[in-house]
Amino acid sequence: MTVSRYGYPFERRLKELAASKPTVPTATWPMEVKGEKVELTKFRVPIELPKYRLGNGRTASLQEQWLAKNADRPTDYFESDPELDVVQETQHDLLLSLVKEAGLLDYFKDKSNKQVEPIVLDEKGFVVNGNRRLSCWRNLYFSDPIEYPHFAHIDVVVLPHCDDKEIDRIEANLQIKKDIKAKYSWEARAMMLRNKQKQHGFTDADLAEMYDMTEADVKQVRSMLETADSYLKSRGREHQWSEVSGAEEAFKQLHKAAKKAMSAPEQALLKNAAFALIDKPGTAGERLYAAIPKIQEHLPKVKEKLASAFPLTQPAADPDAQELFGGISVREVPDVSYALAAEIVKPEHADKVRQLVVEVIDTETELRKELNNAGYLLKQVTDANTRLQAAVSDGLRAESTTIGVRQQIESIDANLVKIRDWLTSKNA
Repeated sequence: MTVSRYGYPFERRLKELAASKPTVPTATWPMEVKGEKVELTKFRVPIELPKYRLGNGRTASLQEQWLAKNADRPTDYFESDPELDVVQETQHDLLLSLVKEAGLLDYFKDKSNKQVEPIVLDEKGFVVNGNRRLSCWRNLYFSDPIEYPHFAHIDVVVLPHCDDKEIDRIEANLQIKKDIKAKYSWEARAMMLRNKQKQHGFTDADLAEMYDMTEADVKQVRSMLETADSYLKSRGREHQWSEVSGAEEAFKQLHKAAKKAMSAPEQALLKNAAFALIDKPGTAGERLYAAIPKIQEHLPKVKEKLASAFPLTQPAADPDAQELFGGISVREVPDVSYALAAEIVKPEHADKVRQLVVEVIDTETELRKELNNAGYLLKQVTDANTRLQAAVSDGLRAESTTIGVRQQIESIDANLVKIRDWLTSKNA
């Protein structure tokens, strides 16, 4: 009978574990289980014996991404039957991608680097801690058993009976300890927290204690994941989590922005404007996480610039919607921020939105540099005059749009009145 590389069948697995565990321990491994320090018996088993734990926190985002790319597979592919060899093999491949990314494969290719800590199994032979290491050793051993005979058998310890909540606590405790373990990618960590909360009803306080975080950290990570999910959906790349791995700081800045005093429509506009920069972070001319606060700082001007480029019909006031989104008085002029946010998030507008947002940031940055210059007023008035002359000489054409022009002229007139009044007061 051919034995799978990815775990013995259930009955054989239990039988082999029982037979391999010595009656009198020759070696033990200390662990905290159910709040108590215990010494678990360490013993050796064939490398083929254990099954990967499919609820492994590191692979949550990879599993979603794999399902998105393999739409012919059922959505519960990783949940319905963890005993299936085909599912275990898929999990092996996902783990192996993490192994290569973390440099573990190169590390263990050096034959002087052997197993140090045991693989931790639950009572059914599923790996609670050591999934990545196991996938690495299996890859090396089965590709060249003569070169890596020391991985034919591995050291394991088996936990006493624990419910799923306790297994999660043990996994969290072990993952925090130092080893040759890669850091979780931010989105994998966020998804792990989300999944544990859904599965077991952990509170934010529970998760904070388990993963050595603060409750504010837990809330922030959840908010970042929700925003990243919104970004991927807006780009038609739902569940492609690897595409946001490098944008952790950007989503962190969006979370911080949402905590500040902004209306819900303005938050939506800020978020969707930022999405255009996340598409191509290098175009902001600086680090992306530094550009996002500047969008927020200059949001009125960003909004004005975008509204001119993407003219929208002024919506009628909707009392029910206004109450839902902050209780805006029905007597106020409706804010176009929501409609504008919905327009600029369209992928076909991304390049234009990005260009306009960067223009505002660059312009305002230069203005700040010039602000303390004694000739600042004259320079700004001169620049404005130059632009108006260009508008007259080149812009008064039959094909030029007139939408929004009158409002801009009225704004210019009002500002000119202020400047004249100020000059009069200075010369009095």
